Amino acid sequence: MQSSTLIRQLTKQPLVRDLSVEAAQTVLALRYSILCRRGGRDPMPELERRWGNILAARRFRLVVEAVAHIWPDPFAVAPPCCPRLSFDEALLAATVGAAVCGDRVGFDLLTAEMLGSDAREMLFTALENFIRARAPGQV
Repeated sequence: MQSSTLIRQLTKQPLVRDLSVEAAQTVLALRYSILCRRGGRDPMPELERRWGNILAARRFRLVVEAVAHIWPDPFAVAPPCCPRLSFDEALLAATVGAAVCGDRVGFDLLTAEMLGSDAREMLFTALENFIRARAPGQV
């Protein structure tokens, strides 16, 4: 394999449209939340409307707070209209996929190099609680 092909494969950023519904909605909601925060607005009313209940919006806010607290570097977020994911967004989308499946081992494999065990526990729990709140009849 040529080095240029390898570099292209390693730096390829996935598209939002290729994500699962849960992962895409989470990434887009994160982008929206950050945009609101920068503009001094509260994202909660829109998040509540998006998911149909205040509990899901509140639990998503806890996911955002967990990410802000535990991520080792500033979390890179693409602009809201960008079809490609930042590398941090791609990792978050993968962790959402693992949490949706209840795959703690897969989640740990994705995050073990950058997060300690307490940080992984905090994020996985926040994601699981958010996912349960989004699912009708499972709260």
